[in-house]
Amino acid sequence: MKNILTKSRFKMGFECSNKLFFSIQSDYPNSKIDDPFLEALAQGGFQVEELARAYYPQGKFFYVL
Repeated sequence: MKNILTKSRFKMGFECSNKLFFSIQSDYPNSKIDDPFLEALAQGGFQVEELARAYYPQGKFFYVL
């Protein structure tokens, strides 16, 4: 992996320089990659997206008082 500064890495480094440093170190692997709980949260997010698409196929929602 190239050590390029992406938008995501810039934001991460702006929040915490240690996060940026350790994100490019191969000696410190990301333990969140194989986390089943985080995977379940992501799948739940995709389900909400599909439900929203089913209710609003044109992608528009207008709330009128």
